[in-house]
Amino acid sequence: MDKEVPDAIVMQTAVGLIEAHPDLPIYIEGELLLPEQRAALIHQAEALRQAKLRIKEDMTPEEFRRNAATLRECYEDLRRLHFSSARELGLLVQAHNAAVVEEGIRARFYLHQSLEDIDAIDTSATVARVRRRVEAPDARSFAPITVTADAQRRVFGERGKQNRRKQ
Repeated sequence: MDKEVPDAIVMQTAVGLIEAHPDLPIYIEGELLLPEQRAALIHQAEALRQAKLRIKEDMTPEEFRRNAATLRECYEDLRRLHFSSARELGLLVQAHNAAVVEEGIRARFYLHQSLEDIDAIDTSATVARVRRRVEAPDARSFAPITVTADAQRRVFGERGKQNRRKQ
């Protein structure tokens, strides 16, 4: 008949057998318990016993109050430190944000100044180009005007004839 046994009971039984009969071969689920596993089980059992002994020791009401007061002070110190750190972090973030905004404003000012300088240079280059063309036209764009009698009549009309006769 198969019966399932909780792991805690199996371990207690194995530890009890190891402590009572150190050289007895022990099999768990058909596997031989190795010496390293025996040592680990003994070590864990001893740590568990010590923990149980500490739990069983009663605290006096005065010790309990003293420990509770110490814990309360530690909590308050930790809370104050947390709030202080959070406040300092907030101030640091605000200072960083202000620096970023100032840098953005400065960059925008320099951008506008650069664009104005580019516009001024572009305007002065255009003025210089137009001035050169007006002052000294090149030979290719200069076409001499020839005036013929026929063209004079068309341009000046009757008045032009009268003005020519007076001369």
